This record gives sequence, structure tokens and C-alpha cells, in this order.
Amino acid sequence: MRFRIAAVSCLAAAFAGAVVADVPVPRFARTVPVASEPVVADAATRLQWQGCPAGMIGDLYSCSGTAYGMTWQSALDYCQDSAWAGLTDWYLPSIAELNSSVDDRAASPAIDSAAFPSTPAAFFWSSTSLPANGSIAWGINFAIGNAPTDSKTRTANVRCVRREL
Repeated sequence: MRFRIAAVSCLAAAFAGAVVADVPVPRFARTVPVASEPVVADAATRLQWQGCPAGMIGDLYSCSGTAYGMTWQSALDYCQDSAWAGLTDWYLPSIAELNSSVDDRAASPAIDSAAFPSTPAAFFWSSTSLPANGSIAWGINFAIGNAPTDSKTRTANVRCVRREL
């Protein structure tokens, strides 16, 4: 009887250690804390993203509607005024933050489509202005994942971000 208990204890300890060591932590976790307003937590950056671009709503697996473009100043205002998912500390991401959402293994769109479904393969604004010319800002073109600049008067897509607390 004593041998059997010891063998079971050793087997359980070995199995428990293997399970913990072999379970990968996913980078992105998509949740829906408020109906139709999903959020995506990024374990690598500790940022939380709106789960759908501006103009769209969604659930755990998809976004619907039409993403709408806005000028750079309108994008700043939209994020600052957003209460998406009942949260009020959203902002327009910097170019570094927006670039962190790019998936170099994907194209059209160059983003994790399970975490960010229905993302247009198009230009999205960042809050980062070009230092040499204040009328131009950086963005990410999610068709291929590059970081071009454009005039702040142009309309482009928007996805707001917040720091996870």
C-alpha cells in the first residue's frame, strides 16, 4: 500500500511539472466585457486594444459594420473621448505601440486575424507626428505591415489603445 501511494505521488508530481512547462501562454486574449465592444489584451506589451476598428462592433470572434476613416485630429479626439467597453482611458497609439500589433507572418491584413478580425488591410493612424513636419503623422499600412507617413488631413482608420492596469 505504501509503495502504491508513493508511486502515484511521484507520477502526479512529474505530470504536474510537465503540464506547467508545456502550456504556452497566448500573446493575445480577446474578451467582450461589454456587449458588442470586444477588447484584446496583449501579454507581450501589456497594452489593451479595441477589438474592432472605429465604426465597427463585434463579439468574441468577429467584427461587423464598416470601419470609417477620420483625419488625424479627429482620431486623437475619438480615442480620447471613447468609452469603449466601459473604459475611458483610451488614446491613439504611438507608432511604436501600433507597430507592436503588426504580425510579420501575415499579410492583407498584417495582423493576428483571430485576435483582430475584420481589420481592413489599410492605413491606420498613430499619434506620432513627423518631427520635421507637424502636418504629417506616422501610421501603419496593415496591407503589408509597413510604417508610412501621410498628411494629417487625410482620412484613415483608427484603433485605440490603453495601458492595462
